[in-house]
Amino acid sequence: MKLLSAISLLFLSSLNARDASANFSIRGNKESELTSPEESNEEMYDLESACPVFTQNPIGNPSLTNQMLDAVKPCGYYEQSGCAQYEVIAANVDYPGEGTDDLHFRPYIVQFDIGVNRGIKHVVDTDHRDWRSRHPNKGRHSIGRHEEGEQCMEIIVQGGSDATGGCAGKCGISCNRIGGAGYAKDCLKHDVCTTYKALVQSEVDFEKADGFCYDPDCGDEAAQSVMNCYIDDSGRDTPIRCDENNFSDSRAYGFWSYAISLSGFAGPCHNFVGWDNGQGLPDKNKIRNPYEFLAFPESKGVDISRDE
Repeated sequence: MKLLSAISLLFLSSLNARDASANFSIRGNKESELTSPEESNEEMYDLESACPVFTQNPIGNPSLTNQMLDAVKPCGYYEQSGCAQYEVIAANVDYPGEGTDDLHFRPYIVQFDIGVNRGIKHVVDTDHRDWRSRHPNKGRHSIGRHEEGEQCMEIIVQGGSDATGGCAGKCGISCNRIGGAGYAKDCLKHDVCTTYKALVQSEVDFEKADGFCYDPDCGDEAAQSVMNCYIDDSGRDTPIRCDENNFSDSRAYGFWSYAISLSGFAGPCHNFVGWDNGQGLPDKNKIRNPYEFLAFPESKGVDISRDE
């Protein structure tokens, strides 16, 4: 089950939601030790190849930063370029689980989206205004196009590497065992999204580009990292993807990680729920623990999900 480290988040619980989101990230720190350093792959990849794999920290390295930004392509580009040997972690898919069965220390084609889905634009325009004023959207409506919506992008990043500032894909706010939870595909998507946004906005400190669910570009990836879906099988919870087709089974349900109740930094994660909103999260009535009972009042946001 994906979850943010309860021990780590206890240190944040007394902070105001917006202040905390401006100073903390679920991304690990480069200085910390990997959970499984023996699994870390130090292989250097050819960044000039058709399938460039990023493993190094771009902070303070303008050349690498430019290479990473140039390597971010529209979704589907790398599979069409002959990079099918790498598993795709899809945008707007909420994956189950965490740990070595979910994310390995190997390269992945990591997809994420920037911009705001039409279904949630009205709530983002109001509920996320403070964060957006400091870190504008990087999606379609902010790059000179008339249409609005999300833009799916991808890059090849190695799980557990320093490519996102340290411990790419680690859930929680630190790389070590105590300061963070396990590794997960959804956490890697969020790390990659916020790293891309930080580099585009020329942020020296990655944390300043990580507003978790306050961020209109990467907030859906953040919400996916704290949402888990299951089939209730006679009292046993079997993890599943949060896919609408899987919810044709009446026993399927979504469940927010309790870790978000330990701190106000998470932000309005439930603004991204609802199948119709295209963020890979269930409708409100399919989630057993409503977000408003977990988050602090200032983090509740505005509910826009279908209420059936």
